[in-house]
Amino acid sequence: MPREIITIQVGQCGNQIGCRFWEMALKEHAANNKNGRYDEALSTFFRNVDSRYDPPPNLPVGDGRGPIRSLKARAVLVDMEEGVVNEMLKSPLGEVFDDRQLLTDVSGSGNNWAHGHHFYGPQYHDDLLEKIRRPVEQTESLQSFLVLHSLGGGTGSGVGTYILKMLEDEFPDVYRFTCSVFPSAEDDVITSPYNALMSLSQLADHADCVLPVENSSLQDICGRIAERFSKEATREGSSLSGVDSGERGKAGHGGRP
Repeated sequence: MPREIITIQVGQCGNQIGCRFWEMALKEHAANNKNGRYDEALSTFFRNVDSRYDPPPNLPVGDGRGPIRSLKARAVLVDMEEGVVNEMLKSPLGEVFDDRQLLTDVSGSGNNWAHGHHFYGPQYHDDLLEKIRRPVEQTESLQSFLVLHSLGGGTGSGVGTYILKMLEDEFPDVYRFTCSVFPSAEDDVITSPYNALMSLSQLADHADCVLPVENSSLQDICGRIAERFSKEATREGSSLSGVDSGERGKAGHGGRP
């Protein structure tokens, strides 16, 4: 039986991380599922729909051998500034998201936890609940919610923790996981330590599991990965240039020095 996970991306950071997450999920499955079948592994994070109809009906997993028609992420996108979400929808990945599961505003939360938690949260409570209830009703055996957000800004911290409490109230039997990005010591947002502190008490009270990520450590990891790929690209470029110029000393054995 499929065990679905619904991802809720909140704020600029949460949606940027979510965008990379969905991209990698699709690549991973494509690498391991050469025949393009809609199996249980894929159904954990995606719905398979028949886009020839409006509204497109969900296609069941069945025996896991059915073809992929059109994938829709089990995701809810929330941001009080619409820029990042609009960029995602315009990208090639935009077709993966259901536009009925998006909620944006234009003014933002001003890097203020209280503004997100006590103003935008109650203001959009019914809309948030409806956006979340829709993908919940499209699951067979919901396993957990995964909230992607940062704790340094106003929307990710304030609205993100408001949603977390709402999930506990409305779906108490479903596990609540968060991937929470903590601000670094060099964060240029002066309110980020306070936003993080306010969020921590909410995470302690309402999350079943918190997967913490420290922002500067994440940047260091990304920097090391980029440096490694840059060195590999330079090394490959040197070998190829040797082949093109006919310099056997630079590329003697299969393009390797």
